[in-house]
Amino acid sequence: MKRSRKKDSPAQIGGLVGTVLARMGIAEQVERAEVIANWEELVGPHIARISRPVRIRDETLFVEVESAAWRMELSMLRPRLMRKLNAGRGKGRIEKIVFLQSNERLAEELDGEDER
Repeated sequence: MKRSRKKDSPAQIGGLVGTVLARMGIAEQVERAEVIANWEELVGPHIARISRPVRIRDETLFVEVESAAWRMELSMLRPRLMRKLNAGRGKGRIEKIVFLQSNERLAEELDGEDER
C-alpha cells in the first residue's frame, strides 16, 4: 500500500501547487510568465534575436526591441504574435503587447515605471 502512495504523491503535489497558486491569486500571473521563459520557442529565433520580453504588468507584455524599424515591424505583426503567445491558453492570456525601443525602457526605469 505504501508503494501506491508514492506513485500518487507527485500528482498530489502538482495539484497542491496549483491550488496554492490559485488561493494566492497568482495562478494566472504564473501562467503568463511562461511567455517570458518560452519567448524564443513561441515567436521563433528570428524575432527572438531582435527582441526581448522584459516584464508583464497585469495582462500586458512589454517587449524591448533593437530599433525603431523593428518596433514598427513587430507592431504590424502584433495580431500574429498574440495568437502565438495565447495558443492553447484558457487562463493567463496576454491581452496587449507594448514594444519599447531599448532607450525607451531606460527612460521608463528612470521615471520609476519599472515594477520588478
